[in-house]
Amino acid sequence: MNTPPESLKQLQTHFSEAVFSDQRGLIAESVTQQGALSAEQRVGIYRNSVHGILWQYLASLYPVCNQLVGEQFFEGFSDLFIDQHPPTTPFLADYGDGFAAFMREHEAFAKIRWINQVAELEWARHQAWHATNQVVSDFSLLGTLTEEQQLSAQFQLPDSMWVLHSPYAVHQVWLVHQPEDYGGKIPLEEIQLQQDDYIIVWRSERQLQQVQINEQQWQFLSAVRQNKSLAELSEQFQEQVGVLLASAIQHGWIISFRHY
Repeated sequence: MNTPPESLKQLQTHFSEAVFSDQRGLIAESVTQQGALSAEQRVGIYRNSVHGILWQYLASLYPVCNQLVGEQFFEGFSDLFIDQHPPTTPFLADYGDGFAAFMREHEAFAKIRWINQVAELEWARHQAWHATNQVVSDFSLLGTLTEEQQLSAQFQLPDSMWVLHSPYAVHQVWLVHQPEDYGGKIPLEEIQLQQDDYIIVWRSERQLQQVQINEQQWQFLSAVRQNKSLAELSEQFQEQVGVLLASAIQHGWIISFRHY
């Protein structure tokens, strides 16, 4: 590269715009021709390389979506996303947020909105895997609290947990596209797509967990996430609160508590 009469920051900005918006002419004057390659062609090499890396990453992040729409379409759609949503941090694991929303807003998915719901599930799995580890509370200590302290207690879900609700059977769609030895699958043609699905995703030590729950369990975990006290949970769920709380603790859906 020649050094143009512009600041390094401007040069970097123009280069980034060329890589992520296909406006290679923006930077061409700052790049020398080499051999048979024009300046725009040389910048194009960088663009193709960056796009290729990010497309492969998105394909690994959203493997079921990739299978559902086909690799050729997924690659082209990923190019659109990459151009409009370039990375904003140097940590690759941060990239891909907003892909489901981008799908939802695109006309190509107008009649297949359920696919972006699958993308939301796959993003939740990715985020859960990269969450930090946490210490689990000793819940036997609840019995040592006064009644007032118990009623003020608030419970915490794992930081890795995502509590999802979809109007489509995305859990079963996801299962169909897992390896043959993956349990709980039913044939694709037997899935009733338009039905409410309640799913939780979290990481337990080094294992990624994904479980279907019922609507009441989803409502309970959502209320816990809102930091409702045991008194408030008891008012909302009445006689079911004990069973819901004990089950959530037993399954590792609630891992700690605090009181005031």
